Amino acid sequence: MIPEICGVSFFLIKTSLKYVRVKKVIVEGEGYVAQCPDCHSVEIAFGTSLIQFGYVHWWGFSRYISDARYHSYNAENKHLKNITLHLGGNGPLQMVLTANELRELCDLVEQADNEIKTISLLEMFSS
Repeated sequence: MIPEICGVSFFLIKTSLKYVRVKKVIVEGEGYVAQCPDCHSVEIAFGTSLIQFGYVHWWGFSRYISDARYHSYNAENKHLKNITLHLGGNGPLQMVLTANELRELCDLVEQADNEIKTISLLEMFSS
């Protein structure tokens, strides 16, 4: 069960042997995007993958996903897992998706990006 604090749903995630409170930004189909209200780090759950970023890296990831979608737009077989996303720079972590899954992930990230920008603007004006 997800607790509500001041009308906002929060849940706890375990990271590096400690629990962090995060707020869901957007929930869509196969995944969600959540953000920590304290450090503003971002968590993306999509399919069987869970990805966490520092707030600074979110914007680069959003651009990277958008570029990947643009370059795979004309994929012949949209149900074949043939699109590889490299996560973590040159590290070993990769995500393999179909063109349809990439589109869904891009839609999720795009919606969350709009929400995060809106939240950031509201925080600027409220302080």
